[in-house]
Amino acid sequence: MKKSIFTLLMVVTVFVSCKKNSDKKPDNNSRTVRYEITGAFSGPTLMVSYTTATGGTANDPVASLPWTKEITYATNVAAAIVAISGNGGVAGQKVTIVVKRGGSQVGAQIDAVADASGSFSKSAPAIVF
Repeated sequence: MKKSIFTLLMVVTVFVSCKKNSDKKPDNNSRTVRYEITGAFSGPTLMVSYTTATGGTANDPVASLPWTKEITYATNVAAAIVAISGNGGVAGQKVTIVVKRGGSQVGAQIDAVADASGSFSKSAPAIVF
């Protein structure tokens, strides 16, 4: 009887202590942010603007997708943002921005869709530290 109760408690403990990866909560204290931009855009101009590790702004041309950038922000940086813009593409082409903080996605993905002129401009919500 004692052995079966002990076995039952062990089984319950194993099931209760195991968590799925999807249960992982975002690390809101992390200062490491990863920007991921995917999709298809054929235009000659594709630019990404983002807050640098020290709080400045960088504007980088994107030669091809996917594009990723991981930055660990200095303690004096209060917030960070990323934006993408494209010009000269085909209407309906879509680019997606995903922002991760401490390894977990923050908010919903942001989709930018080229308008009738083949252009778009979209930013993700700011990350506040």
